[in-house]
Amino acid sequence: MSNNLPSLEVRQSSASLRGERTHLRQLPTVSKLIDTSTCIGCKACEVACQEWNDLRTIGTEQTGSYQTLPSLDANYWNLIKFHEQPLDGGGLAWLMRKDQCMHCNDPGCLRACPAPGAIVQYANGIVDVNPDICIGCGLCATGCPFDVPRFSAETGKMSKCTLCVDRVQVGLEPACIKACPTGCLQFGTKSDMLEVGAKRVKQLQANGFPNAALYDPPGVGGTGVVTVLAHGDHPEWYQLSKDPHIPWAVGITKSLLRPLGLVAVFGSVVGSFGHFLGYGPKEVLAPAGRAAPAAPPTIRDAREDAVVGDHIVRHSLASRLIHWSVALLFFLTLLSGLPIWTPIFRGLASLFGGLAVCRWLHPLTGIGFAAAVLVMVAYWFKDMRMQPGDWKWLGPKFIDYFRHRGEHDPNVGKYNGGQKILFYLAGLLAVVLLATGIVLWYPMTFDAVLRQVSWTVHDAAFLLFVVAIVGHIYLGTAALPGTFQSMTRGTVSKDYARTHHPRWYRETTEAAAKAGTASAVPPAGATNAGDKPPAR
Repeated sequence: MSNNLPSLEVRQSSASLRGERTHLRQLPTVSKLIDTSTCIGCKACEVACQEWNDLRTIGTEQTGSYQTLPSLDANYWNLIKFHEQPLDGGGLAWLMRKDQCMHCNDPGCLRACPAPGAIVQYANGIVDVNPDICIGCGLCATGCPFDVPRFSAETGKMSKCTLCVDRVQVGLEPACIKACPTGCLQFGTKSDMLEVGAKRVKQLQANGFPNAALYDPPGVGGTGVVTVLAHGDHPEWYQLSKDPHIPWAVGITKSLLRPLGLVAVFGSVVGSFGHFLGYGPKEVLAPAGRAAPAAPPTIRDAREDAVVGDHIVRHSLASRLIHWSVALLFFLTLLSGLPIWTPIFRGLASLFGGLAVCRWLHPLTGIGFAAAVLVMVAYWFKDMRMQPGDWKWLGPKFIDYFRHRGEHDPNVGKYNGGQKILFYLAGLLAVVLLATGIVLWYPMTFDAVLRQVSWTVHDAAFLLFVVAIVGHIYLGTAALPGTFQSMTRGTVSKDYARTHHPRWYRETTEAAAKAGTASAVPPAGATNAGDKPPAR
């Protein structure tokens, strides 16, 4: 594995921002030609690759084939694949192909990688992994249409063929080409290799292989490794995709969800600020002529819904501890995940010691966050059961609430419909984030399609959660005075309860009155515990 070589001009690098490219030097694109029709399967190229790159020897596996291993490995970057293909006219084609990184002109691994500079494409077209920067997230494997990058459990890094960039930069050919005894491997500029390959294809077509073709797929902008196939109409016989493209998940997450997400997150913050300027806070309606009650001491042992003087206990100590545990773990997960999501926030990685730390910290805090949310769901589920009127919050009632329009709903209980919907949304998204996060944490364990779906869903769920939390924070602080106090001291004033949760106010004060508590006496200006608030 080679480091980012300072003597080679970088064409593009992973997770780069606009204005970071230089293009000081223009170099010819280099290429390797593989002629599968002259490969004899001697595996000299495999040995040369292992020796030159000082890769650890790993045990072979016998699977009924001459193939050394079933697939590439973090310590085996170059593999001759054998395949026996029955032919339509009878007979058998024994096909061999050198499997390795294809060094795409438009590399999906580079596009998918979240670590700035971990994957680079040099001006000569070689795509390389910088182990000093790689965080081992495995997204490069999800972005590769040829399933090449491999994770090393020993180093915690991804690895693949480097096309012997350290040799190429000093004018030498790659080690595998140097070792090939039949000339099936050649090295030079891309234009020269295409010319040599085209001549070989014509020879094969004139000698009984009419469908011979040169494999240089346009879906990835062409490859730095071009391959002569005697059966060019069936690249799948050589375990090659007919029309490889960068996986759709890379485009959706990087080109769609990321810019839309940034707009949505910052838009929700700006929108909250604009709403506050335009409508202001939703003030508590107190009876005329009565001073606001003094703030009570913090409630520790009182049960929820108990009446204490001019206040009602809304959240017990256990309830508040659960809430703030969820909040703390949410922000730890958010701050450790943002620099992985986009390089715009890469400065946040320094809070935790770097992007590599975020790579393992983010999943751990994510598990803790999901667990805390599930505890919260279990604890509050009884009070969060949806009532018939709550579903109206999915319609115009939601807009009216934010615009301070309409009459106060006398049937709002301890939590209104909007709070209940947010509660269930948080529980659902926490489960989705956990399930998709596990797939992303162990990407090499799962199928490629599942990885792509999980990546896309994880990002979409994260963005929806962040936007919802921005609104939640705004409503719990500036928009509804007294709400934040309920999560710090545990209580709200009776006026707050009567304004925002009238049915809950009536139920708690009437229950206290029946129990004979002196604190259940209605505030001055109200004739009974169920009085409606005065008109604004």
